Amino acid sequence: MNEATPRQDSVAKAARAVPAEPFHGADGQAVRPCTPAAVTHRHVRTLDLRPGVNVLEIGTGSGYSAALMDHIVGPQGQVTTVDIDPKLTERAQKLYAEHGYRARAVTADGLLGHPSQAPYDRILIGTTPPAIPDAWLQQLKPGGSLISGIRIADLPGAYAIAHVTVDEHHLPRQVAVHHGGYTPMVAPRPATSVSRAVDPGRPEFELTILGADLPRTAAALLAVLRDRPHTIQGRASGDDYSHFKNWLIAAGPQGLLEAVHDEGVGIGVGMRTADGSAHAAIATDELVIADAPDSPALERLHSLTRQWLAEGATRTHELGAKLSCCDGTWHASVTRLQNLVT
Repeated sequence: MNEATPRQDSVAKAARAVPAEPFHGADGQAVRPCTPAAVTHRHVRTLDLRPGVNVLEIGTGSGYSAALMDHIVGPQGQVTTVDIDPKLTERAQKLYAEHGYRARAVTADGLLGHPSQAPYDRILIGTTPPAIPDAWLQQLKPGGSLISGIRIADLPGAYAIAHVTVDEHHLPRQVAVHHGGYTPMVAPRPATSVSRAVDPGRPEFELTILGADLPRTAAALLAVLRDRPHTIQGRASGDDYSHFKNWLIAAGPQGLLEAVHDEGVGIGVGMRTADGSAHAAIATDELVIADAPDSPALERLHSLTRQWLAEGATRTHELGAKLSCCDGTWHASVTRLQNLVT
């Protein structure tokens, strides 16, 4: 591990000075969802805060992250946290007053940002919007940093975290993507670019495949995963699985899919062979599940896994990333830096 810089060390000092328990509760469940303190520390560290900066947070949650940032930016800085839920903002503001923090909690629609206190040096989005509103970039100072949960594909579990800086025109200058994710800001609507199948007898079984015109294929792939499962130990677990999943999304192989199985949630590939039969294979964070030991989908997934490993088990932050604007919002995507062997 690299030696901490003074500003990185300021997060550790703030963590010692700002106890999480008043915000999280003794059981850590005072509000739901409640981001673990260690995760909050990591994301605040990425913001590279310093005394005197102006910070906007969208998604108040427990209020802990704003208190932590308030300690770092000091009396010359400012932290404003915005949430649409008045119960959260009122609770946070009460805690700030009780414990002597200067942070301000505001009840408002976070998708609009908070223009009255703009421009901001840093913006932390503790949730995942459907896409990044242009308002956030417009309220960010040139050279400033924004961290936000993002969607990197239309599959249900395609979440990551983006670190964005803007230029003098408030356009994205640098975009980096990291593994992880925040709770969606709004309930996600099914994307029109995918086909989805749900087992009517066991609704916990479902499958989503990229491609809007494949409902019968989705149903057939779900059926073979459900009825003829072949299970083996996976080669990517824990954080490795998250990095493999994001690499696979970036690679974009034909038949890319996500499935919910009684063995877990997984990402993989599906296909129909020349005789019309359906084949599917998915990797979860522990297992690989396929329709049969000799499944061509399983061999395809094994081939992709070998390629990921041969490339050094690419980490999410090593993928190419960009934001593309559509109707006033910025949509994230990731790309591999090498050609995919087909």
